[in-house]
Amino acid sequence: MRSLIWNIIAVTTVVLSTVLFEVGFVAPRDAFFIAFTVLAIYTGNQLLARENQPLGQAFASIFMKPASHSSSVGYVSALVVGGLSTLVVAQVLTFS
Repeated sequence: MRSLIWNIIAVTTVVLSTVLFEVGFVAPRDAFFIAFTVLAIYTGNQLLARENQPLGQAFASIFMKPASHSSSVGYVSALVVGGLSTLVVAQVLTFS
Protein backbone atom coordinates (compact mmCIF):
# COMPACT_ATOMS: atom_id res chain seq x y z
CA MET A 1 0.00 0.00 0.00
CA ARG A 2 2.84 2.37 0.82
CA SER A 3 4.34 1.74 -2.62
CA LEU A 4 1.06 2.65 -4.32
CA ILE A 5 0.77 5.89 -2.36
CA TRP A 6 4.40 6.80 -3.12
CA ASN A 7 3.85 6.15 -6.84
CA ILE A 8 0.72 8.30 -6.92
CA ILE A 9 2.45 11.15 -5.09
CA ALA A 10 5.50 11.02 -7.36
CA VAL A 11 3.46 10.97 -10.57
CA THR A 12 1.12 13.71 -9.37
CA THR A 13 4.04 15.94 -8.37
CA VAL A 14 5.87 15.48 -11.66
CA VAL A 15 2.79 15.88 -13.86
CA LEU A 16 1.59 18.96 -11.99
CA SER A 17 5.01 20.63 -11.99
CA THR A 18 5.52 19.83 -15.69
CA VAL A 19 2.15 21.28 -16.67
CA LEU A 20 2.69 24.39 -14.56
CA PHE A 21 6.19 24.82 -16.04
CA GLU A 22 4.95 24.46 -19.61
CA VAL A 23 2.14 26.96 -19.02
CA GLY A 24 4.53 29.42 -17.39
CA PHE A 25 3.36 29.44 -13.79
CA VAL A 26 6.56 27.87 -12.45
CA ALA A 27 9.98 29.41 -12.98
CA PRO A 28 12.48 27.23 -14.87
CA ARG A 29 14.83 26.91 -11.88
CA ASP A 30 11.96 25.77 -9.66
CA ALA A 31 10.73 23.26 -12.25
CA PHE A 32 14.27 21.92 -12.62
CA PHE A 33 14.60 21.50 -8.86
CA ILE A 34 11.25 19.74 -8.51
CA ALA A 35 11.80 17.42 -11.48
CA PHE A 36 15.37 16.54 -10.60
CA THR A 37 14.59 15.96 -6.93
CA VAL A 38 11.63 13.68 -7.59
CA LEU A 39 13.59 11.79 -10.26
CA ALA A 40 16.59 11.31 -7.98
CA ILE A 41 14.53 10.17 -4.99
CA TYR A 42 12.29 7.91 -7.07
CA THR A 43 15.18 6.30 -8.93
CA GLY A 44 17.14 5.89 -5.69
CA ASN A 45 14.17 4.16 -4.09
CA GLN A 46 13.83 1.83 -7.07
CA LEU A 47 17.56 1.06 -7.02
CA LEU A 48 17.40 0.23 -3.31
CA ALA A 49 14.67 -2.28 -4.08
CA ARG A 50 17.10 -3.93 -6.53
CA GLU A 51 20.24 -3.75 -4.39
CA ASN A 52 21.38 -7.29 -5.17
CA GLN A 53 21.58 -6.63 -8.91
CA PRO A 54 24.44 -4.98 -10.79
CA LEU A 55 23.77 -1.31 -11.52
CA GLY A 56 23.18 -1.76 -15.26
CA GLN A 57 20.71 -4.57 -14.72
CA ALA A 58 18.93 -2.59 -12.02
CA PHE A 59 18.43 0.41 -14.32
CA ALA A 60 17.27 -1.87 -17.13
CA SER A 61 14.76 -3.59 -14.87
CA ILE A 62 13.33 -0.28 -13.67
CA PHE A 63 12.55 1.11 -17.10
CA MET A 64 12.44 -1.90 -19.46
CA LYS A 65 11.08 -4.87 -17.51
CA PRO A 66 7.49 -4.49 -16.32
CA ALA A 67 7.62 -7.86 -14.55
CA SER A 68 10.26 -6.56 -12.14
CA HIS A 69 7.71 -4.22 -10.52
CA SER A 70 5.19 -5.36 -7.96
CA SER A 71 2.31 -3.93 -10.01
CA SER A 72 1.65 -2.30 -13.35
CA VAL A 73 1.12 1.01 -11.53
CA GLY A 74 4.75 0.89 -10.40
CA TYR A 75 6.00 0.35 -13.94
CA VAL A 76 3.83 3.10 -15.45
CA SER A 77 4.82 5.52 -12.71
CA ALA A 78 8.50 4.78 -13.36
CA LEU A 79 8.01 5.62 -17.03
CA VAL A 80 6.01 8.78 -16.31
CA VAL A 81 8.39 10.08 -13.64
CA GLY A 82 11.45 9.26 -15.73
CA GLY A 83 10.06 10.68 -18.96
CA LEU A 84 8.52 13.91 -17.71
CA SER A 85 11.39 14.70 -15.35
CA THR A 86 13.91 14.17 -18.13
CA LEU A 87 11.83 16.39 -20.42
CA VAL A 88 11.74 19.25 -17.91
CA VAL A 89 15.43 18.96 -17.04
CA ALA A 90 16.40 18.90 -20.73
CA GLN A 91 14.20 21.90 -21.56
CA VAL A 92 15.54 23.96 -18.68
CA LEU A 93 19.16 23.15 -19.50
CA THR A 94 18.64 23.76 -23.22
CA PHE A 95 16.58 26.93 -23.25
CA SER A 96 17.66 28.77 -20.10
